[in-house]
Amino acid sequence: MKVVCLIAMILLSLDFNAFANARGQSNEAQIQQIGLLQIIDPWAKPSFGGSHSTKLFFEFRNLGKLPDKLINVSSSVARGSTNFKVVMVKEGRRVIKTIDEINVPIGRKGFELTEIGYYVELSGLESPVLMGTRFLATLQFERAGSIEMEFIARFHSPKLARRIRQAAARGDIEMLRTLGSSLD
Repeated sequence: MKVVCLIAMILLSLDFNAFANARGQSNEAQIQQIGLLQIIDPWAKPSFGGSHSTKLFFEFRNLGKLPDKLINVSSSVARGSTNFKVVMVKEGRRVIKTIDEINVPIGRKGFELTEIGYYVELSGLESPVLMGTRFLATLQFERAGSIEMEFIARFHSPKLARRIRQAAARGDIEMLRTLGSSLD
C-alpha cells in the first residue's frame, strides 16, 4: 500500500508541475510583505461535509526588532466569527483551544501555522470553500497594520507540495517516503 501511495505522490507531483507550468505558476514561495513582516504561502483547507468554517494557514517571518501579534482576520466569504486556535497534546490527546491572538516572534526563521499548532478559523461561510477556491482575507497585525491576501483552498501546504516535487525531480525515494508519512 505504501508503494502505491509513493508512486501516486510522484505522479501527482509530476502532473502538478505540468499543471503549474501551464498556468504560469511559480515553484517559488508566494511572499507578501507588510512593514517588516513577511507572510508566505497563504492557503485554506477546503470545507467538507456541510462545514460552515474553513481553516487558514500561512507562514510568518518577522524581520523587525519587535514581536507582533495577528489580532484579526476577516473575509467577505465568512460572516461568522474569526477564531484563533492552538492545538496542544495533553495526556496523549489533541486538545484545541481558542486564543485571543497569535504571537509573531522576531527572527528570520519562519513561524508556520499548521493543523498541529496554530491556525485561523473563519466561520459562517456564505458557501463551501471547495478545492481550488480562491478568496481574499484581510490580516490585521497589532504593529504592522493590515494586509489583504489571496487564499487558495488546497489539501496541504504549498511548502509540502514544493518539497514533494523537488524530491520527485531528484528521484529521492527515501525523502518521498518521509514526506508521504507526513500526509498520514
